[in-house]
Amino acid sequence: MSDMLNSLLYANLDDLADLPEFGVYPAGAHKVSIKFEDKEVNNHPCVELQMVAIETEELANPSDEPLKPGQQGSVLYMLDNEFGQGNLKKVIKSLAAVTGQSTLRGIMEAANGMEVTVITKIRQNKDKTQSYTDVTKIIC
Repeated sequence: MSDMLNSLLYANLDDLADLPEFGVYPAGAHKVSIKFEDKEVNNHPCVELQMVAIETEELANPSDEPLKPGQQGSVLYMLDNEFGQGNLKKVIKSLAAVTGQSTLRGIMEAANGMEVTVITKIRQNKDKTQSYTDVTKIIC
């Protein structure tokens, strides 16, 4: 048995890592670390913008709770329609200027790990049963 496994098996529950929080970011401005990942979801080509919260800078609704450091969130952009492409283009434009890259792949790779401010709002599905984070702008 490996030393790491052995030490984990004999650790107290309080010594084990907690699950990272994942959820809908409240509307506002948040400093985050970003990472882009290309993937396929239900046979749709997508780009996922993954975010890890550093701090909330400003809330649109002051009664909302600010993000906890480390809270994770993401936005999925479907690339097989003009809405997904257009929304991704709108938010990634500022990263192109900072990274000096012109291709989507180049921008995504150069931006991975960057600390930026994201401006968010909350979007709901058609029947208003689910809420999602919507990034409207990235500020470098």
